[in-house]
Amino acid sequence: MTTTSTTTPAPVLDTAYFRRWLAETDRLVRRDSARLTELDAVIGDGDHGANLVRGFGAVGAAVAEARPETPGELLTLAGSTLTNTVGGASGPLFGTALRRTGKVLGATAVPTGAELADALGAGLKSVQKLGGAEVGDATLVDALAPGIAALSDAAGAGRPLREALDEACRAARAGADGTAALQARKGRASYLGERSVGHQDAGANSVALLMEALRTAVDATEVPAGAEPGPVAESVAEAVAQPVAEAVAASDPGTEPARGTRTGRVGVVLVSHSAKVAASVAELSGALLGSVDPAPLAVAGGTPDGGIGTSADLILAAAREVDEGHGVAVLCDMGSAVLTLKSLLAESPSPLPADTRIVDAPFLEGAMAITLTAAIGGDLDSVLAAAEDARQYRKR
Repeated sequence: MTTTSTTTPAPVLDTAYFRRWLAETDRLVRRDSARLTELDAVIGDGDHGANLVRGFGAVGAAVAEARPETPGELLTLAGSTLTNTVGGASGPLFGTALRRTGKVLGATAVPTGAELADALGAGLKSVQKLGGAEVGDATLVDALAPGIAALSDAAGAGRPLREALDEACRAARAGADGTAALQARKGRASYLGERSVGHQDAGANSVALLMEALRTAVDATEVPAGAEPGPVAESVAEAVAQPVAEAVAASDPGTEPARGTRTGRVGVVLVSHSAKVAASVAELSGALLGSVDPAPLAVAGGTPDGGIGTSADLILAAAREVDEGHGVAVLCDMGSAVLTLKSLLAESPSPLPADTRIVDAPFLEGAMAITLTAAIGGDLDSVLAAAEDARQYRKR
């Protein structure tokens, strides 16, 4: 009598597995987008679910087009796509995590569970460096850190990958649920102080979904039908393809940036979540210069598809447009725009022009101060000092 073995084969963490992970994440994000938005609406901007749907839809389209060959290449592409297409803080944060994870995996064709945990741990460190959050601040770190720790501990102890990922899922979910008992100390929720207690963090819940997808992808034999690039991915791809391509071309370090008449002055970039706001502030700044010749000025407003948010590609294109070798001062309107800029500055090497600096000032007052100081020939330190003066200006 013969018997048939029912032993489940050991999972292989190849490129196909990571494609399934991203596709399953897309499916789960779309499934739970209303809940994520509801959580974010109470203590945040109320756009978290919609932003992630747009972001992971764009990831699916980008992966389908580029067909990366290694897990590292795949995750690096996914991270860059999220940073470029998600118009809130989740874009640079999730994008940085995936991009750094991909960089650490490098050319490894089939990483082990322990290597995956180490790479994810590097992604966590990059997120913490970018956003400044620690465990206990009621952010996505409260789910990401324990999830990765559980995976690392289990994989390091030689436990089967499925069991290690089960532990990671449980730890991430417990961390996300636990944010309700914490007072938010980072992000928009921190503005509420003690009133943030009692509400779960939307980003932490998204991390729990990522960990759930990481486990589900182990046993999936093909991309889940509901997660294949559909109307969401196709509409995103169509909407962002041309403007992103143009921005990438302008920001490619291997190409000569387009320049107007060289003025020998500091370049200024105004970054707003709204294209109309950025253009209006730039117009007002120019009008107040009077007869003074303006310094190089460019705006990076909204997302490439005309939505509300920030885009790394548009920031890169604007910075390269105004760079004349004397430094570039970049003024952002809100936190997620700053995070996007910081994520670009943190890359090694940074794709931004040399001496690109963040301006710390209110958006309108700061724009007036830095455009005027740059226009009259002030160096980069003088431009930043003018912004500092604007930041300290009191109105009562």
